[in-house]
Amino acid sequence: MALSFKPGLTRELLKREASSPLRLAIFCVGGLTLGWLVISRSLVAYLSTHSPPELTLSIRPDHSQALLLLAANELERRTPKQPQLSKTHLTELKEKTERGLIADPLSAHAYRLLGQIAELEGSVARAETFMQAAARRSLKESFAIDWMMRKGVERKNHESAAYYADILMRSNPGTIVYTTPFLARMAEDSDARPILVKLLATNPDWRRAFFNLLGLSVSDARTPYNLLTSLQETAAPPTKDELNAYEAFLFKHRFYDLAYYVWLQFLPPERLPSAGFLFNGDFAKKPIGSRFDWQAPPGANVFVDFASRPDNAANRALVVNFGPGRVEFRGVSQTTMLAAGAYTFKGSYMGGIRGPRGVQWTSKCIGGTPLGQSQMILGSHQEWRTFEFPVVIPGKDCPAQIFELKLAARSSSEKLVSGALWFDDVSISRTESASN
Repeated sequence: MALSFKPGLTRELLKREASSPLRLAIFCVGGLTLGWLVISRSLVAYLSTHSPPELTLSIRPDHSQALLLLAANELERRTPKQPQLSKTHLTELKEKTERGLIADPLSAHAYRLLGQIAELEGSVARAETFMQAAARRSLKESFAIDWMMRKGVERKNHESAAYYADILMRSNPGTIVYTTPFLARMAEDSDARPILVKLLATNPDWRRAFFNLLGLSVSDARTPYNLLTSLQETAAPPTKDELNAYEAFLFKHRFYDLAYYVWLQFLPPERLPSAGFLFNGDFAKKPIGSRFDWQAPPGANVFVDFASRPDNAANRALVVNFGPGRVEFRGVSQTTMLAAGAYTFKGSYMGGIRGPRGVQWTSKCIGGTPLGQSQMILGSHQEWRTFEFPVVIPGKDCPAQIFELKLAARSSSEKLVSGALWFDDVSISRTESASN
């Protein structure tokens, strides 16, 4: 088939061909420009995170992140031998930071750096203005928020201090270690304490950690007690964990009398009648975690429970299941506050245990002095049996005592035991000789 050409179409094609070098040149220039922008910006982005800020600024003098990083590095470069920066140097740092702020007007980091510079220049008022601006722009600007908290404590502006402390610990949980001492100062100030209690009553997520650390920062052992008591009537009263943390602090410092008093104060009213020489001796209630109740740390290949009695499901008893095989029994214990004198520890048991050695109840002063022990319980006992042993509390060096059920093993081989033992109706009573 023969091809035919239209004269008009041929002229149009020739015109397009004539203009193509110009179009190609424009396209090449545009492509090169776009490529340079992509490459340069990618390079700058890479250098800003992997290279000194000076290198980034040599390519882009207005790069906000590099300007601020350079200023921050200079501020942190102070040494004990040269703690102060010269006025000229501070002016240069301010100029760099302001350039960074112009490039990124929403930068909380820039406002924080300007606050640091203003403080070094001696203008606390300007520093506070910048720190407030930084805190408003980002809750993660921890330096500025911490600065505002410290100023609040320093000026006894308790509302402000509590507000910024809360923000700091919510946004950065790791800061609680060095924030707690400031809150401890508030807790020991009668004017500031109600504000701190109000904050704690909102039950912030840092509250438990705060009470765990509070004892390290107080000058008066009763300070946590005052806080916990104030929280008692709020919508978020003290928790078991918070009370136990305070008790652990008191035990560590040997404030046993105060620990016992605090425990009684927070004991539910319906359980106060059980607070005699020994608490919860009928094992009717699950332990509450206090040392003045039963404690049974987890072991290996042994299970401790407060369960319904096998002969009377309506009543509970302590049951310890051993093995079979080697066990690591860490005991069941309770701390008591017995006055000097003679006592009798007694209870009942049933069940069976097989092995080289059995279990026994022991008593000692909290410092380690032995006070008495029961006979070793071993073998099969299908009916309930009673046991007892005397305990004499000395007149000194025995402020608190520990009664404990433990495996009487003397070696690793004697920990090869199996079986289950039940205990109930455990009690302590004074002997007749104590009143003579």
